[in-house]
Amino acid sequence: MARVKLGFSRYATAVKILRARMIVQSMTGNTNFVTVPPEIDLAVITAAIDDLEKKAQAAIKGGTDKNLAKYIAEAHLAELMGKLQDYVQVASNGDPLIIESSGMEVRRERVRSTLLDAIENPKANVGKNPGDILVTWDGFSEATGYVVEMKLPEGILPKPTGTESLPVGGDTDVITRTTAAAQWIPIDTLTKKRLVVEGLITGQVYSFRIAAFNTAGQGAYSQVVSSVAK
Repeated sequence: MARVKLGFSRYATAVKILRARMIVQSMTGNTNFVTVPPEIDLAVITAAIDDLEKKAQAAIKGGTDKNLAKYIAEAHLAELMGKLQDYVQVASNGDPLIIESSGMEVRRERVRSTLLDAIENPKANVGKNPGDILVTWDGFSEATGYVVEMKLPEGILPKPTGTESLPVGGDTDVITRTTAAAQWIPIDTLTKKRLVVEGLITGQVYSFRIAAFNTAGQGAYSQVVSSVAK
């Protein structure tokens, strides 16, 4: 069921007057709304609009009493419009087209994000330059971005002998000897669906996996793809 959105309180006085007049005009003669309660009859609301407009003009000249009168008139119109909003909700039975025919808006329902599935069609191919590998994948329209992880070739790692830092390709990231063989290293977070990984050791095979993320968090990883750096 669609919900009516009025948002009257956030408008400046002049905009409230314009919005209220537009709604009255939209509902006048509208066969979707033939049983408006007497206390919020469109003529009653029109009178409240006229009263606020008059008192808003008077308040421009200043004076506590004039500003107070404007405030009271504004609050009265807001109360009437709130009741009219409730009436439109009931009379429309939540039909968005009927709601919009009143001149009011349909409230957007918040859609909760869900974790995305595993990335499909990941590929790793030899890049154009020596030591480059091009990683590509199919993306999701719902994704905020993608994280790409790489696993270093075990053949180039020394045996674990402590926690001495090792460089990752040509980048400035480091990883310890004791964990390099077992860990996936995040190498980039991006919104594009391709990444050129540079500065790798030629002749070595590197593995990659990709995951998409959105407001719900990070989704499942893709299948692992590998390529040799040439």
